[in-house]
Amino acid sequence: MKYRIYALTLVHAISTLLAAPVEKYEVETEYQNGKQEIRVLLPDNYKMTRSYQVLYVLPVEKAFRNRFGYGLGVLEEMNAHNRYNLIIVQMGFEKEPWFGDHATDPKVRQASYVKEYVVPFIEKNYSTLGTSEGRLLLGFSKSGWGAFSLILKHPDFFGYAAAWDAPVSFTKFRYGMASVYGTPKQLALYRPDLLIPKQKRSFDKIRLVLTGQKLWGKETTKTHKLLNSEGIRHHYDNTLECPHRWDKTWMEPTLSVLVTIAQEHITKKREQSGAPDTDKLRR
Repeated sequence: MKYRIYALTLVHAISTLLAAPVEKYEVETEYQNGKQEIRVLLPDNYKMTRSYQVLYVLPVEKAFRNRFGYGLGVLEEMNAHNRYNLIIVQMGFEKEPWFGDHATDPKVRQASYVKEYVVPFIEKNYSTLGTSEGRLLLGFSKSGWGAFSLILKHPDFFGYAAAWDAPVSFTKFRYGMASVYGTPKQLALYRPDLLIPKQKRSFDKIRLVLTGQKLWGKETTKTHKLLNSEGIRHHYDNTLECPHRWDKTWMEPTLSVLVTIAQEHITKKREQSGAPDTDKLRR
C-alpha cells in the first residue's frame, strides 16, 4: 500500500510538471475486482493555495468505454474546468455502473467506491473545499440515476447533483441492475423514488437539477412531479432534446445551472457569516 501511494504521488508530480491536461491513476480497492482508473482534469491555473469545487462525472459504461461518448472529454472541449474553475473527475467501474452496493458481493460496491474511495482520494491528493458544498455530481441515463441516488442516499456528504434524460423513476430491475444490486430489497435502499420522501428535509434549498427529453422524458416528468409533491425545490427543464449521449447540447445548460446554484450558495453562506471573500482559499 505504501508503494502504491508513493507511485501515485510520483505520477501526480510528473504530470503536473509536464502540464498534462488529464491526470490518470490506476487503483486497486476492496470495492471492486481488479484495477480501475481515475482521471482528473485540473483548471489551467490550478494552485495548491486555493480550494476548488469538484465535479464528479458519473459514467454510463464500464471502464472507459465510449459508445455513448466520453463525459470528461466533452467537458474538456467545453473548457468547463477553466470557465467554472473546477476540478473534474471521472472514475471507471468493473461492471456496468448503476451506483449501488450489492446485497452479498463485497466486490460490487459501486456507491461505496465513489463515496469511500474516489472522493477521499481526490481530497487527499488535490486542494478541494473538502465539504459537501464542494462535491457536485453530473450524469445522464443510468449515471443520472446514480447522481440522484447518491445525493439522496447521502445528502450530508454530496452537495449538488444534475441528471439529464435519466430513468430516475425506475422501480424494478432494468438494463443490468440485478448484477449491481443483487436483490430487489437491496435496490430499494437506493431507489430515488423511495429516497425522495425520506430525505426531503435535507433539501430545503435547490440542490437538484433535473433535465431531459430524448429517451426518458416521461420518467423525467414523473420525477419532477414527485419532487414537487414532496415540496423539494429543484431546477427542471424537460426540453433539452439531443442524442442520448454525452453531448454539449444538454451538458452546457445543465452544468451551467448546477455550478451557478452551487457557487451562489457558497457566496450566500459566506455573506451571512460575515466571512471575507476567501471561499476559494485553502482553509
